[in-house]
Amino acid sequence: MYHALSPTEEIFPVSDLKGLKEEPSFIGHLDQPALHMTRETRQLIERALAYAAEAQRTISEQETRIAQLETLSMTDELTGLLNRRGFTDALDRALANARRHDEQGLLVAIDLDGFKPVNDTFGHAAGDEILKFVADFLAERVRTTDYLARLGGDEFAILMVNGNLAPARHRAIELKNELNSATARLNHGDIPVRASFGIAPYDRNASPQQVMHMADVAMYHDKRRRSPEPTRLRPFQAAR
Repeated sequence: MYHALSPTEEIFPVSDLKGLKEEPSFIGHLDQPALHMTRETRQLIERALAYAAEAQRTISEQETRIAQLETLSMTDELTGLLNRRGFTDALDRALANARRHDEQGLLVAIDLDGFKPVNDTFGHAAGDEILKFVADFLAERVRTTDYLARLGGDEFAILMVNGNLAPARHRAIELKNELNSATARLNHGDIPVRASFGIAPYDRNASPQQVMHMADVAMYHDKRRRSPEPTRLRPFQAAR
């Protein structure tokens, strides 16, 4: 039963509300040709719909902001590469895929040689420029399917995923030779870049800690022996 309208009340057909039929079902019962509503009722419904739309926009904005913060938490601020957290996450996913699909890959650990004297001589701003130079240099040469990170300080890493190990090792050798032939042009002058590389293969049986440890040990071996080819350690060598 509908209430009686006073002479001063205005009535509006429900069809006058734009988009009402597309709104949530809680007002669907109003979509009846014979139903009219007062101005006050119409305003209340319009206000409720406006609040609902605003709430949806707020939720979408919050979800976007959370995604942005998550990306920032995995990104190195100086170079724009993955940071250690982002790289560890990528390694975890790569090893999960290796177990699931019986894949192989290669982790390359990179550490700049003689970086501290550059900082001490020319200042941290010059050191930052070298780090950005190395980041850009490597980013231009890795595959889009690989992961490149600055782990901290002058340490970088590359994760070559889901590929044949022989070509991956060959590419690591090329990267080492190219980087060690590069020169960073700074305001203070040209500074040759030198870096040590260590590589560690992984398969479905590897753990993140094992692969990272193997690559680090191989890289420090490379620092001592000064070979144009990156050092590669087998698992039993890394365990010594």
